[in-house]
Amino acid sequence: LGHAPAVVCLSAGTAHVPQYITEHNGLPLWESTASAAYLMRHERFPVPPSQVFAETTSYDTISNAFFTRTSFSDITGWRNLLIVTNDFHIARSKEIFEWVFHAEPDNQYSLYYLSCANVGLDDEALRSRRHHEKRGEQNIRTNLSSQYTTLRGIFEFLSEKHDFYSAPKLVRRATGEEDAQSSDNTLKLSYGSAARTNRVGDMISIHNGSLVVSLRLLGAIAMTVGGLF
Repeated sequence: LGHAPAVVCLSAGTAHVPQYITEHNGLPLWESTASAAYLMRHERFPVPPSQVFAETTSYDTISNAFFTRTSFSDITGWRNLLIVTNDFHIARSKEIFEWVFHAEPDNQYSLYYLSCANVGLDDEALRSRRHHEKRGEQNIRTNLSSQYTTLRGIFEFLSEKHDFYSAPKLVRRATGEEDAQSSDNTLKLSYGSAARTNRVGDMISIHNGSLVVSLRLLGAIAMTVGGLF
């Protein structure tokens, strides 16, 4: 291959709960930043910073895939990608990445998938997430992938119909005219909403100038994409 693999850490956050806000500067800590910090500062197997990239635009799996393609792989020429995510999330992720990366113009991507353990979720939370994933996977397969077959079409779907990318929807939510779609409480808790108030300090902190991220947070991070030329 002749090239070192690149790792793209994905996601600004989740659409289900508020952002983490760091105490030292009052700014959001993107999920991809936490992933990148973990990879680059791993005690035994640190990944060189030149091989780590952070995608900070996406808020769900569809936008994970869309912005990985449009902001990274279409530009860099990466064509062989390994998508890594939790076991409960792998089937829907595969459905979405296959849809987005083979939408026209098809740049002949080869996609591979690797699942990891469902760390940090109890049985009730896993049942809720698997139910949510199954419904989403079915929607992609029977509806979205056949309705939006081009990259331009997926862009139009995001900018016109997606809660986090449609300007009219964002304005209505910001002004309180339209509430976000409600999820069951167990599903919300599985995304970490219980940690937004009294556990953030336990999960994210600064020690001696270094960002320290608990594995409890990393277990909830959406996914990482490794790219090879």
